[in-house]
Amino acid sequence: MTPPPPHPFQAVGLCLFDLDYTLIELTLDSIGTHVDLLEAAGQPFPPPRVRAAYDDAWDDYLQNGFRHPTQAAAYLNVVRQSLYLLGADDPGDALARRIDDHINDIEAMRVYDDSVHVLDAVRHAGLEVGLASGRWHNPGPDLDHLQLTSCFDCAYYSGELGHQKDNPAFWDALISAAGRPAAEILLIDDSPESVQTARAAGLCVLGIRRDGSPLPPFPDPDLRSLTELLPLLGLS
Repeated sequence: MTPPPPHPFQAVGLCLFDLDYTLIELTLDSIGTHVDLLEAAGQPFPPPRVRAAYDDAWDDYLQNGFRHPTQAAAYLNVVRQSLYLLGADDPGDALARRIDDHINDIEAMRVYDDSVHVLDAVRHAGLEVGLASGRWHNPGPDLDHLQLTSCFDCAYYSGELGHQKDNPAFWDALISAAGRPAAEILLIDDSPESVQTARAAGLCVLGIRRDGSPLPPFPDPDLRSLTELLPLLGLS
């Protein structure tokens, strides 16, 4: 009897998962919330203009979010910056705080239906399971709330490693901290920039595209759901 062919990631010992829009979904529409609350405050702006301002403010967070003492302060600054870029009138940050309360409600985070099953299956197969997040602040409280903490053997995030995931230095630091050769690490991530940079650093990488993700799409994503990962690892 001919043995089955080896799976393509046979040498992998550590499987890393991105968090947002890989393992969890943020169920509120940030742009829609901005538009609705701005209009309610008597300051209507067209959605494309709001999106452009919010995207620019979020880009600033990706570069400078570490400067804020907490995740809550960093996220509030994103909203404050988006209103500034729009030219909205917001004395005392009252409107920014209302918007922030809506879009950063922890109850609006949802674990995808396949996430826990796949994390458990990968660990049960003997692989180390880790988190690789671009958050500047410790994602631990969110993992606790979502009951995901016990799914991971290790966690790496930008605030700990000092760089965003589109910077090769993030992956150099992670490889060193993990104590494994890059070729033994598999990353599943929804960011095209992170995928490209991690692959250039020598990691095995699979890009995932979840329905509803706000990130730019991959031309041809490797995965549409996490369950598609299991046969690639030789798991049922």
